[in-house]
Amino acid sequence: MKGHGIIQLMAFIALKRARVPLTRDLVYVGTADEEIGGLGSRTFVEKHPDLVNEIEYVLTEGADTRVEKGKVRWFGIDVGEKRTWWKRLVVKGTTSHGSVPLGDNPVERLVRALNRIVAYETPVRLTPAVDRFFKAQARDETGQAKLWLLNAGAALKTRQGRAWLLSEPERNALLRNTITPTVLKGSEKTNIIPQEASVELDIRLLPDEDTVAFRRTLERLIADPKIELQAIGDMAPRYDAPLDTEMFKALERVAERLLPGVLVATPTSAGATDRPYWAGGGPICYGIDPWLVELEESRYSVHGNDERLSVENIEFGLRFYVETLMEMAGGGATGQRGGTGHGWKDGTAE
Repeated sequence: MKGHGIIQLMAFIALKRARVPLTRDLVYVGTADEEIGGLGSRTFVEKHPDLVNEIEYVLTEGADTRVEKGKVRWFGIDVGEKRTWWKRLVVKGTTSHGSVPLGDNPVERLVRALNRIVAYETPVRLTPAVDRFFKAQARDETGQAKLWLLNAGAALKTRQGRAWLLSEPERNALLRNTITPTVLKGSEKTNIIPQEASVELDIRLLPDEDTVAFRRTLERLIADPKIELQAIGDMAPRYDAPLDTEMFKALERVAERLLPGVLVATPTSAGATDRPYWAGGGPICYGIDPWLVELEESRYSVHGNDERLSVENIEFGLRFYVETLMEMAGGGATGQRGGTGHGWKDGTAE
């Protein structure tokens, strides 16, 4: 994101130097602590509602532009994010020595409830954004797999199509709510039955999920009045951006111009960012990765010691942002090379 922020700042400078007449205000906001529950953006939105209310669109990190072996498979515009809904199950019992169980072992009650939760298959649901994302993936597939991705709605109604779509972990996560047990706590000694046992659940809900209904489902699965369902942290606002806005269409046009023949995909993120806090404040938010980094490089470099962007990718990102901003606010500029006298030379605005 540091590279992304620099690209955004360079786009401001390029437009200023090129004396591009603007029809909209451009606002640059730099916040920290996205990795800590979106703290920076959340604080900015809460403390400066007067500024945020005037912002129509926000462009930030996010998408999944896929580059494999030098080929750009799709350019991603992230339009949604699953909601993080972390919960803790806590059950109290009677502590005693393990050799003489008293019949009130909290670990046993917790394990029984956890078994019901793990065995539960959440319903599968195809959202419009994910459907379009699958269609972009279909381009590089062949045979039956291609047909299943092109019409995922129909494929999910067949046994084979459903099994194939859900067999890949990323697709599975995009098609349903997920409940993942992670942290388990009980006794610290093998021969002691604890007074309390707990498990933490990493629950990720589809953007438009009814949280009240889902809580009722979870309580039904727990089916034990002695088990308390506790919240871990708060829940971010809903984030699923529309696909028919002026900004989305501008991003789409620029992507198609800079990457001829490459499809524009609309990923929904299974992870968490600070985009929901912007969206909750009023603006329509889109996530993009304005660079072309190989998938394998992304996998080993993100959050690693070698996280970086090449100069070529900085240049691509700068051009992508400048052309998008000229589409949106450039006073009639088309964003094409030389179209309005604001051309390009060696990757920078003239």
